Amino acid sequence: MDSIVAAKVRRFLMDRFHLDPQNAGVIAGKIRSLARMAGFNLDERFASAGLGAGAEANIASNIVARALGKSGSGSATAEKDIRVAIERWTRTTPATGLN
Repeated sequence: MDSIVAAKVRRFLMDRFHLDPQNAGVIAGKIRSLARMAGFNLDERFASAGLGAGAEANIASNIVARALGKSGSGSATAEKDIRVAIERWTRTTPATGLN
């Protein structure tokens, strides 16, 4: 399920936030690592985790929820906050070539 959700997250990032495929892969990898740090797999449980996963993982869980088409996740996050986090993650997360 992890790879299916990761593919949906990458497609969502490219469609909604107009990221190129490489940056979408970098952000998907960052979201996967945030999910694992919070003790989740990249799946529907993480999408509904919200603030229970932590402040930064809350934004990641909202991205996963939106990518999966879930209307509500653990807590609502404004799109502006999501966009700011994506820009920050793009700047601070190195590309690995594996995403």
